[in-house]
Amino acid sequence: MTTEYLSIKAVSEKTGASRTTILYRIHEDAKDFPQPDAIIRHNKLVTYGWLPETINNYTNKKENNND
Repeated sequence: MTTEYLSIKAVSEKTGASRTTILYRIHEDAKDFPQPDAIIRHNKLVTYGWLPETINNYTNKKENNND
């Protein structure tokens, strides 16, 4: 079975955070944003991926904190 991950672009669209903000939060190990579930390195390229449920949990938690 293949696991599908969300790209930074998809995470940006779901969370409203820009690509730059997401990358900053990853590199700063920000506790208010989920770290990627997958990191793929190929030469100097790095691709990040999040499981859909990781981002759904994050957005649900964020919405509940705004209530």
